Amino acid sequence: MTSIAVMAWAAPALGQSSSYGKPCHFYNIDKTVKAKLGEGEDAQYQQNSIKALWPVMLNGKECPNLQEAFCKWLTDKDDIKQMDRAIEYRLYTDIENVPFGDSGPYQILDDFKDIESSYSSTTELIELKTLGKRFAVFHLFSYMYYAGGAHGMYIHNYITYDTELDKIVTLEDVLIDPELIRPHILNSINLKYDYTEEDLFLPEDGIVKIPSVWYFEEGFLHLVYQPYEIASFAQGDIDVPLFYPNDPSAPEYLTPYGKQLMEESQAEDPW
Repeated sequence: MTSIAVMAWAAPALGQSSSYGKPCHFYNIDKTVKAKLGEGEDAQYQQNSIKALWPVMLNGKECPNLQEAFCKWLTDKDDIKQMDRAIEYRLYTDIENVPFGDSGPYQILDDFKDIESSYSSTTELIELKTLGKRFAVFHLFSYMYYAGGAHGMYIHNYITYDTELDKIVTLEDVLIDPELIRPHILNSINLKYDYTEEDLFLPEDGIVKIPSVWYFEEGFLHLVYQPYEIASFAQGDIDVPLFYPNDPSAPEYLTPYGKQLMEESQAEDPW
């Protein structure tokens, strides 16, 4: 698949500008592929969709490390680092992450209106959540449904990106010591959701884990738990702003870099 082919899927949204006067360029990608996998009674059906605001330039700078992070998220492969290859892989791969054709013949369909069986599906979304003078936050959403299953499964992820340094910001970059926030997570969950220890899946010591997914918004550090991570599927994902003690004697939990990110989040532009 060539870059020219991808341009047919990706309408350029060029000339966008932030409130800070620096240009931001994106491709607007919206593509769905429907396929029949195999033949005869054993044939299965798959629908894959991608909708993404793909960054080319943020705050006047190219963002290669961010683009590679999106490629890794879409494919879970280290050797796919270009947008067109990542999109091709995701659209033409089945629910078991097997590329179309590797397990037998396949046929691309216009629709599924004539089939009687259910079909598997995946949906991938990449959305710009906030953009500031230095940091951008992207929301990544993935949904998977296996044909015949009782329900699908979804995952939320967030990527915080430093446009100045071309850097994916990690939780270790912003926290002095994760152990400083751990005692306050359960109380924060209780304040937002009214969940107690009895409502959650906790280890025997009763101390809630620190998730790998996080972001800053409006001056709060948000911790994001996926379905089943600490609660039932019916409770859904848990996105909890950390309510840290407003007490001068409480130890500082943010690094100087983390403080910059938190302060910018208080005045960032929602997209």
